[in-house]
Amino acid sequence: MPNFSKDDLLKIASSIFCAAGAVDDIAQQVSEVLVLNNLAGHDSHGILRIPEYLKSIETGEIVPNARPEILSESVTTALVGGNWAFGQLTGLYAVDLAISKAKKNQVSVVAAVQAGHTGRLAAFTDRAAKQGVVMFMTIGTTMQPVTAPYGGSTAVMGTNPMAFSLPYLGGAPISLDFATSAIAAGKIKVAHANQENLPPNSILDKYGRPSIDPQDFIDGGVLLPFGGHKGYGLALIAELLSGPLIGSEKFPGINKKNGIFIFAFDAEIFRPADEYEKSLEEVLGRIKSVPPREGFKEVLLPGERGVRSVERREQDGIPVAESTWKAICLAAKSVGVNL
Repeated sequence: MPNFSKDDLLKIASSIFCAAGAVDDIAQQVSEVLVLNNLAGHDSHGILRIPEYLKSIETGEIVPNARPEILSESVTTALVGGNWAFGQLTGLYAVDLAISKAKKNQVSVVAAVQAGHTGRLAAFTDRAAKQGVVMFMTIGTTMQPVTAPYGGSTAVMGTNPMAFSLPYLGGAPISLDFATSAIAAGKIKVAHANQENLPPNSILDKYGRPSIDPQDFIDGGVLLPFGGHKGYGLALIAELLSGPLIGSEKFPGINKKNGIFIFAFDAEIFRPADEYEKSLEEVLGRIKSVPPREGFKEVLLPGERGVRSVERREQDGIPVAESTWKAICLAAKSVGVNL
């Protein structure tokens, strides 16, 4: 399995996106988000996505040199038009706008429409938490439904992810990021590339039968919501917040996707930062001190596994599955880049 440094992957990804039509700063920003996801151990939302994005550029689903813009705003709100730019670029633009408004006016609500695939949401909400802003972010999509509703056998929703991040000066942000499906579609790609089975109760095959074979999903199967009716309920909320609430259906393009919904507020809105930090550390310490049960080494906080992965992979390099690397090399060659 090939192993790369962070800088190597940034150069590789940037060169490919530039060759596909993106200007330097756009290619760099998109690549930084992808490689950050690899560093955090979320390979399903890292450079594995490069071939997919190049295909989206070919079909017009991504406009590689497009940039997001503000369509309307007030002191605490904004509606951003992504103009079918890279989803990472639109995500960064909308999140930075939400952070700025929250720091100036305590709270903000920002939505984005015509947004491409953003990938792991914690890459954006952590950005806010590191600047003292609490952030909730969610996305829904109906263009290519992959998830069945609770009790259903055919897909009608996307993976509809959600993320929450809170500041923690004593360490990395406390960050929760999850798909409302039992497994993220990108993780199925990773399992397929690594020839691994999926967890039970994650997918149905195209005939509506439970399966653990990632090929069954690729061949027309569907995802199931996590936790039965609870995951389905959260998925529906994500769909409504990022669709009907913000009016994303009024902004069609070559595809129809719901948008991005962001709620942010200054972490000092209720109490001084030092009081918050003291109380936060007491709660976290109480949770971390719980003795692990059989089969576990310790109790981890949300996001802690990713933080450790970043530290390890920055030092030891980022492993890339052989099949993923071959697919990236082939995709790169299609735009004139020889890896």
